[in-house]
Amino acid sequence: MAEHTIVAVYDSVAQAEAAMRDLQTAHVPTEAIGRHSQSGGTGSGSTARKWERKPGFWESLFGGATDHDSTIYDRSIESGSTVITVKTPDEYHDAVEAILERHNPVDLDDRAALYASTPMTSGSTASAFVTGARSDTQATSGDKIELAEESLAVGKRAVRGGTTRVRRYVVETPVEEQVSLRDEKVTLERRPVSDGRPATTADFTDKTIEMEETREEAVVSKTARVTEEVALRKEATERTETVRDTVRREEVKVEQVPGQSATTPNKAAVPQKPV
Repeated sequence: MAEHTIVAVYDSVAQAEAAMRDLQTAHVPTEAIGRHSQSGGTGSGSTARKWERKPGFWESLFGGATDHDSTIYDRSIESGSTVITVKTPDEYHDAVEAILERHNPVDLDDRAALYASTPMTSGSTASAFVTGARSDTQATSGDKIELAEESLAVGKRAVRGGTTRVRRYVVETPVEEQVSLRDEKVTLERRPVSDGRPATTADFTDKTIEMEETREEAVVSKTARVTEEVALRKEATERTETVRDTVRREEVKVEQVPGQSATTPNKAAVPQKPV
């Protein structure tokens, strides 16, 4: 994962301290934050010490060449400003930048132009940078500035949506049916005989006759048949969605800076030769 170093310059100590507090509130690791000032040293947890210019310090901090001439940072610190640096991965770059911007940092382009027009005096501790000019302001024939422009590319990816689940379960429903049943009952009939018929077969022995009763009872049986089929299938529909974002492009602003015209000194101020 790529890591960037974001830098902000504050002329007010209160602004710098407020930015530090907001960074810590946003859970930016303390070791990723650097504070550079005349009185505060580097890092929020370091011992306060006087700022000392070290050749190549900013380049080593940023891992190479900086976006601005490092003399801007040195001269800002030496004039009482505070430089805050934050090392952050790509994914948190915008959030960290927004926190720093919230506290009105110095416009580095404006500051560079100011330093370019205000060379340091010979008594300055940074006399090695007496010109105070940024390297990109001293253009030669053929030098160019490249302008970049972002374009929006919208792709598609599949994401999981809802899930439809079909579960079969058993429901018991009470039912009833009317059925006609037959019961048999044996009854005894005794009829008197009065016609005086002779008993021709009487042998005066024991004899038994019997008749069996029957009755019907309901017998239940069940049969199953398919009444319905349930299946799942997918139907795809198309929709149009408007994607809104911002793209950036670089522009140039051309300014014509008039040169300084030579002035004739006041004659009264010119020393005269003795006659």
